[in-house]
Amino acid sequence: MSDVVEQPNHLEFESYINNYTGRTAIDRALFIADHCTGLQIEALKWAANEIKKSTRDTEKYIYCIKNLNTALQARGQPTVEPDNTWINNSNKENKTHIEQLENELKGSKTSSKENTRDGLNRLGELYHQSGDLTNSLKTYVRSRDYCSNSEQLLEMCFRVIQVNIDQENFTHVSSYVARAEATPNLPKKDLIQGKLESCRALISLHQYEPYVHVANALMNVSFEMNNTFNSVLSANDIAIYGTLCALASYSRQELRTKVMSNSAFKSYLELEPQMREMIDTFYESKYATCLELLESYRNDFLLDIHLAPHIPKLFKLIREKAMVQYCIPFSTVDLNRMATAFHTTVTILQNELTELIGRDHRIAARIDSHQKILYAKKRDQRHRALKQSMQAGIEYEKSSKALMLRLKLLGADMIVK
Repeated sequence: MSDVVEQPNHLEFESYINNYTGRTAIDRALFIADHCTGLQIEALKWAANEIKKSTRDTEKYIYCIKNLNTALQARGQPTVEPDNTWINNSNKENKTHIEQLENELKGSKTSSKENTRDGLNRLGELYHQSGDLTNSLKTYVRSRDYCSNSEQLLEMCFRVIQVNIDQENFTHVSSYVARAEATPNLPKKDLIQGKLESCRALISLHQYEPYVHVANALMNVSFEMNNTFNSVLSANDIAIYGTLCALASYSRQELRTKVMSNSAFKSYLELEPQMREMIDTFYESKYATCLELLESYRNDFLLDIHLAPHIPKLFKLIREKAMVQYCIPFSTVDLNRMATAFHTTVTILQNELTELIGRDHRIAARIDSHQKILYAKKRDQRHRALKQSMQAGIEYEKSSKALMLRLKLLGADMIVK
């Protein structure tokens, strides 16, 4: 196990996991069990019960019980016996129901498209319930040929998206998000678009695209979606993912216009007030408060199945952005005072600033390591003004030529009416 957390600082397992439904709830519980020693047994017990209650996935149940008993033995606690009756009954029911539906579909060549589509959907659900995601996906894809309107096409796309997310096949998720968007006459457009933007955010995370893509997608999620897509993401996830990616990628002006003035996203932030506080303190240049609050939630974020691999980089980007913004207004910066503001030592701060100046070129400055003072490089205002004037002249010339061309076309009566 990597990035193992002994105990989260704020996360309460029961209230957290109740935000989700379906396989994502089970997968998140198993992820927590793998990455948090303090919640391991509670998460495994919950997952085992949920598998029995909401699925017929016997392989996942056996895997879960095996891990639970390993954890119990390591703590010197009595092990639990698997529910063999449930396992045997589920296996029999899976086989019987699947064979029955497959036979119905084979004999339904004369059935209507609607009956065939309905039968394929039921078969896909059975495969999904039993944990056979490959056949579930194939069956849902087959149903595309029997869709006769936009709503049915959209339903097919979301079923395929769900299975691909369960399989972590985000290349195919991207393909079906595009198909869903291309569906004509989308019903409940804001709700559907919110779900698709949520999928796009997950695609960007899993394909390690720039975090600005994740932030932009989540800023477009209408609050109408709320918790209606919690088989994939909860409303709380929108607030958490959106805030972290926005802090890591947006400029100060973008934080104001895209986040703080965004009524839909502000509604999501009400569900996670600590995220709103992070945004406010960062925008108000209270960097020490923001970074301290951020760090206090590190263990909680490391237990998120989608976010965990990105936490070290996100935290680093947010801290670096805070340092860059701290330096912008000043021509000279006292490193001792800056170290106090960032709750760090002068030596560590100097190393971080050196990296931002030398390797990343994100701060135009030099450091007097003896006096512990950072000096901003003076910008050539005259050169900058000349460059802006030249650019304005080029744009003016371009627009003038376009206007003259249009006048000539009008004179020659060559405009399409």
